[in-house]
Amino acid sequence: MAGLLNRIQSMFGYDALEPQGRRKKISRAVYREDYHTRGNKHRGLQASSADLVRNLSLAGWMVRRHLDYVAQFEFHGRNEDEAINRQIETLMAEDSRPSRADISGRFTREKLFRLAEARRVLDGDTLLVKLRDGRMQGIQADLVRDPNRIPQNEQWINGVLINGFGRPLAYGIHKRDGYSSTEFARRVNATNLIHYGFFDRYAADQVRGVSPLVSALNPLRDVYENFSFALAKAKVSQLFAMAFYRDSPDSVLPVEADPEQGTIDADGDSIEEPRGFQAFVKSDTRYIDLNPGEKAEIIESKQPSTEFQNFTQLVLQVALKSLDIPFSFYDESHTNFFGSRAAWLHYERSCKDKRDDQIEMRRNYTQWKLQSWIASGRLVLPTNMRQSDIAFEWVPRGMPWWDPSKEINGHIAAIKAGLDTPQRICRATGTDYFDNVDAISKALAYAEEKGVPVEFAMQEVQQPQQEDAGE
Repeated sequence: MAGLLNRIQSMFGYDALEPQGRRKKISRAVYREDYHTRGNKHRGLQASSADLVRNLSLAGWMVRRHLDYVAQFEFHGRNEDEAINRQIETLMAEDSRPSRADISGRFTREKLFRLAEARRVLDGDTLLVKLRDGRMQGIQADLVRDPNRIPQNEQWINGVLINGFGRPLAYGIHKRDGYSSTEFARRVNATNLIHYGFFDRYAADQVRGVSPLVSALNPLRDVYENFSFALAKAKVSQLFAMAFYRDSPDSVLPVEADPEQGTIDADGDSIEEPRGFQAFVKSDTRYIDLNPGEKAEIIESKQPSTEFQNFTQLVLQVALKSLDIPFSFYDESHTNFFGSRAAWLHYERSCKDKRDDQIEMRRNYTQWKLQSWIASGRLVLPTNMRQSDIAFEWVPRGMPWWDPSKEINGHIAAIKAGLDTPQRICRATGTDYFDNVDAISKALAYAEEKGVPVEFAMQEVQQPQQEDAGE
């Protein structure tokens, strides 16, 4: 009776809690996310991602397309005092050069931030150490490990010293010794670096980042291996060009007797034994002579099959979703213009949260640079202005118009109706409204000085009239 009651109760519960042999049973213990990627497991994910990007062009393309939309920004001062804006923009441009941005002198500031985004996609997270001389040092995820000696009163999780609330206090930085060996280098306080990664748990449950690309690693590896197998099968099929069939023991073509296998008849004459089928190649003409009832067929592997291609396409679509990339980005013929634009708009929406992470990383960097510029005397503020009063903005690179004549008229109508602003529209298309106005002012002044009439007023675009259906 009790067993029957339990079965009845389970019928009205959550099916996810009762696998009943239908699927893999999941442990009911809840661990912090770092438990699943601790130690060598985290480095294993990093190595798997690197191997895929190294060997599968599709994986590399996915990362590059993500970076093109997420990691491209421009800096603008937003203060009422234009002199301050020009000053900090000039300093930001000067310190963006490799000699002032990267400790190795190889990368510009923008390239460093792009690499940081690439490393968090492939490795889960990365560090940018802020050095005293104003440059930065990039640290890959596998070089963040626990120190060799840990005091009893310290709690370290995957190379990060945390407090009771999960707040990072310091990081254990290792350095490379040769090609693959590492050794402990130093501890760096959390305030002296930028920890950049993907996080989807609260601080007490996740200290190290985990990339969303992890869910696509196995499918992408299967695609890579299946490509290799399909190519190998197609190559093997080329070794066997033709199959022959016959019902008669006679040879298809007249061939010379084989003296070693020939037999002697009653008159003492040699009997020629046929030696099977032969294909003759005469000059540039290739032909086969067959008797009635016999046939020759070309062996065709039909590899890769249509089913294989369709399934591979489905796997790629699922893998692309790990980074929210539309399939139309991969296959431009997959949909029409309106479908492509709708997919792009949805992708733009998905990029906002990732760009916000970039903006926060750049805000941290900017505050650090402002402090160093003021301390060194490179940036002189008015007497009534403090560092916290400096306004600035990191603007993501936008996309140009798809259909300029229609979109420009639509934007003008939206501005007139108060539904949008010139600043927001310019940001969406990859320009800055204030820079545009300043540049136009200079262009008009220069044209007037040279006596050249220039008109920048908006001309209404006439839409083509539709012809009557009867014409």
